[in-house]
Amino acid sequence: MGMLPLKSDPSLSGVCVLNPRPARQAEALTQALKSAGANVLELPLLDIVSLALDSTAKQYLMDLDRYQTVVFVSANAARLGLEAVADYWPQWPQGLSIVAVGPATLSLLDEAGLSAVAPDQEDSEGMLALPALSHVTGHRVLLFRGDTGRELLPDTLRARGAQVDILPLYTRKLPEATETIWENRPQEPDVVLLSSALIWQHWQYVAGDFAIKPVLIAVSQRLATQVRAAGATRVLCSQGATPEAWLQALHQWRVSSSDF
Repeated sequence: MGMLPLKSDPSLSGVCVLNPRPARQAEALTQALKSAGANVLELPLLDIVSLALDSTAKQYLMDLDRYQTVVFVSANAARLGLEAVADYWPQWPQGLSIVAVGPATLSLLDEAGLSAVAPDQEDSEGMLALPALSHVTGHRVLLFRGDTGRELLPDTLRARGAQVDILPLYTRKLPEATETIWENRPQEPDVVLLSSALIWQHWQYVAGDFAIKPVLIAVSQRLATQVRAAGATRVLCSQGATPEAWLQALHQWRVSSSDF
């Protein structure tokens, strides 16, 4: 999805948008929002902490050439996974089918010289609809992800006849500084971008009763349903987690703001 030309967008001037991305990953989204005229409140609601590889994880990496398919469920999984593989394989084994969850993950893999596929729908359901993961009977699949996550992907692949190994590369937590940043915020956000269920949980924890008051833009319909179930009434859905997708959702909100 391409970004709409800014000249055709209703102005975001005066609109405060909360960017929840981890501090080292927030810049691209912040700059895109500012370029569209928005004020940006950077409030990191997630910190990515890399994990030491245990003996099982190291064995998975040494056996990389024995897998038919590898799957990266996030850009962090790709970043850390590429680093981990490089310690064991100067060049990736030939013949692997590589699946990425979305464009940011795909870009990292492409920069590493790997040919991967990604779905239009940036989630587990989207990946499971790809031909690369539809016929996996007898295949070995290695899943690069965090230490926790939705089990839909591995469970469905196993139900389709695959042997699935999970390689946990990172854990996710609420940054220590977030509550202080929120307490000292220069203004209240008009819109909050929610890029994962865990970010939504952390936002509720930090903001308390205020959490459901702004316009909330969720990264998927599944997350939007959870947000509405918590009592939020001004909820939209983006078509992905790229800056372009968030700007598209903000555009839709502005042109239909009378409904909110």
